[in-house]
Amino acid sequence: MASTPIVVRIRISVAPLRKVVLGIHLYLGLAAGIFLAILGLTGSIMAFEGDIDHWVHPELWYVTPGPGSLPESELILIAQNHYYPERVLTVQFPRASDLVQVMRMTDARIVYINPYNGIVLGDTQGTSSTDRLLVYIHEIHLWLIPDPASAPQLAQAGRSVLSIAALFLCFLAPTGLILWWRRKRLRIRKDPSSPWFVYFHDVHQILGIYAALLLWIASLTGILIGFDVGGKMFYSITKSVPPAPLKPVPSVPDVGAEPIQTDQVLNIARHAMPDASVAMLLMPIRTTGSFTVLMRVPEETSQNVHSAVTIDQYSGKVLEVRNYLTDSPGYRLIRLNRSIHNGDIFGFPSHIIVSLAGLLLPALAISGFVIWRKKLAA
Repeated sequence: MASTPIVVRIRISVAPLRKVVLGIHLYLGLAAGIFLAILGLTGSIMAFEGDIDHWVHPELWYVTPGPGSLPESELILIAQNHYYPERVLTVQFPRASDLVQVMRMTDARIVYINPYNGIVLGDTQGTSSTDRLLVYIHEIHLWLIPDPASAPQLAQAGRSVLSIAALFLCFLAPTGLILWWRRKRLRIRKDPSSPWFVYFHDVHQILGIYAALLLWIASLTGILIGFDVGGKMFYSITKSVPPAPLKPVPSVPDVGAEPIQTDQVLNIARHAMPDASVAMLLMPIRTTGSFTVLMRVPEETSQNVHSAVTIDQYSGKVLEVRNYLTDSPGYRLIRLNRSIHNGDIFGFPSHIIVSLAGLLLPALAISGFVIWRKKLAA
């Protein structure tokens, strides 16, 4: 006689586990909510840090592209004649064809000049109110106070608090995903009979699920920026060291020789790094000074550039070449991490994504707080 198999069914209740996850999500959110809201708001503005002044002062920044720009030596001569006896210290080359060329003079004046016709569109002296506001926002995002130099100890404490808040966000995103998974709600309920609290609950869940991956990436990259261990980790993984600071290399004065033209300098720099584009030109002021041309390689997505070609101002000899791609692998990872964090990685489209993700943080903090208060009062 055949025996009947016995089937044992074991049911594991997920309710206790869900309660633990809910507790983690709740208390991390309450502890870090206000700081995450600050990070989100400031970060959403910083995503367009390089564009805001363009939008505020379009008359200084935007031009109609022409068939070709004037020779650089001619543009520098126009600026120096216009502001005589001041001389041009640096020339910043635009990354877009509809932007002006920016020159800094020896009196710290910033000059905006149309590269296609040489018309000086205007100038500014010192830091503008827009730039000062952006600096304050940037410092709050990093240090929690607008002037960290005035209170270094408080600023260091603020940096630690913000870094810990970013660490909490690293756990808030996955725990929120776990809590959302039971109902998988993707739309706000439109039942007129539903209490107002339901809408806050739905908004919190829906915004959270759509932004979860972006916020988790932002938190992870922010942690690597906020804690010193991030940079050390990158250098340790790549077995490299931080790049040495860029030091001036002197030219060799030649009796009776005249400095070479800036157009020739730019051609020499482009020949030294043919795959890179010119980002900035630093002019020599003293007789022993050299031209330094900052170059941008395609792989360098951040606003700041690291590659440079130093050129003797008399002979045109290349004195030094610093290439971002061969200098320090650890430094490249650090710059890549920052590019992902601030949205430079894909230019303007990724700036929009980062800005929108930042705006969602205060919305999530507010809706989460309302949910907690409602449940507390129930």
